[in-house]
Amino acid sequence: MKRTPAFVKSLLSISLFAPMPALAFQSDTTNILMLAITLGGFCFFNLLLTGLFYFTGKYQSSRFAKLHTLISLIPAVITFVVAMVYIKGAGAISLNIGVIIVSVALSLLPIQLSHHAKAPTENTALILAIVALLMMLSAYYAAPLTLFAIAIAHVAAFSRGSIISKLLSYATLIAGYSYLGYWAYQIALHS
Repeated sequence: MKRTPAFVKSLLSISLFAPMPALAFQSDTTNILMLAITLGGFCFFNLLLTGLFYFTGKYQSSRFAKLHTLISLIPAVITFVVAMVYIKGAGAISLNIGVIIVSVALSLLPIQLSHHAKAPTENTALILAIVALLMMLSAYYAAPLTLFAIAIAHVAAFSRGSIISKLLSYATLIAGYSYLGYWAYQIALHS
């Protein structure tokens, strides 16, 4: 067995005292982590929407799948632009690029699912309207969920369905836009 030279041992012991972990994040750690957490939350709820639209048969239309993909890519692009403005270190770059790559991959999922889509049923609009209403009720506890509830309600309103599904989706749209207006007013009032 070979012995390790003394200068290698001294270099290793000196490197233990080097502040390498402190160089992983810069002073803008809070901004970078906030971007990553926000984009991660969007990805989670977008994944739920993808599953909902897949199982209700909305991806049978490739146009709908492409439109959903384009809308899903918008937050990833915004996060990329904002991250490029705030990035000052290698740790922040790798964290944001990793989250953005995962977000883009999940945003492209509807295009892949459109090739194996299920056929919509006569209850598709009703299922979408009920999910939109439930999402709107949960949005009273977490306001950003209102955007997802409005998106589902719009899809339900434009789907072929009964008058009950139309009324539920329009009621959700009215409540959703009113709630967004209320929060916009509150933000403007306290800014």
